[in-house]
Amino acid sequence: MAAEKREVKGLVIREAQTGEADEILTLLTAEYGKITVSGKGVRSLRSKHAASAQLFAYSSFLLHKPKQHYYIADSLFIENFMGIRYDVEKLALATYLCDVAAEFALEDIANPSLMQMTLNALYAIASREDIPLARVKAAFEFRVICEEGFAPELYGCGMCGCAMTETAYLDVMNGRVLCRSCQEQYVNSAAYAMDEATAKIHVRLTPAVLCAMRYIHSAPMKRLLSFQLEKSDADILSVACERYLVNHLEHSFSSLEYYHALQENRL
Repeated sequence: MAAEKREVKGLVIREAQTGEADEILTLLTAEYGKITVSGKGVRSLRSKHAASAQLFAYSSFLLHKPKQHYYIADSLFIENFMGIRYDVEKLALATYLCDVAAEFALEDIANPSLMQMTLNALYAIASREDIPLARVKAAFEFRVICEEGFAPELYGCGMCGCAMTETAYLDVMNGRVLCRSCQEQYVNSAAYAMDEATAKIHVRLTPAVLCAMRYIHSAPMKRLLSFQLEKSDADILSVACERYLVNHLEHSFSSLEYYHALQENRL
């Protein structure tokens, strides 16, 4: 049987050393989702694949699969988002976003939107000093969870249906927003007190934050980061989007904890 071949453009989102110079790479692709690839000798400086096979590298690959696993037969380096590597906070955030992408990408299932979102986020982290890292993080977290089918109802109170013009509350686990009156009614209800199986997470949203979440939910992918928020609202958005993602996944990431630790040390 002839070896299976694939020509793909892929982003290295994970790497695991398996020998002195060998690695197992996880590629994110638009056409085939997530692909696990054996990189023989790619850690060697003499390897012709050294640039193409490093973490965050976006490259064109010719992959062969003679038996059970793909290996790199040829590669052509395209972009490595070098600006990420000179800043430990940028490096931590990029690693976290790639971990999230790896969580949602499936093998042999096309996901071009996830590919575009991840590439755009890495470009913004590496090269767009005018875009705060917190905005990149929040927009990626919320849009990716929405793209995967977990979008909350953002355009009316989840209980009374009113259009919210003042403070709202994101009911994380029930995937809805509540007006102030309904949120108070809900948390004081017997049903709320008796439900011990569901995490009860409500995040207060200002009108500006709710508007930003609506924008992230529906904006064209190329314009995903084209919004502005005051610092106080940006902080709320960051909390809301992270909690929404992590709690719907039902686990956090060590890369996320490291990113937060760096921020705390900076303060």
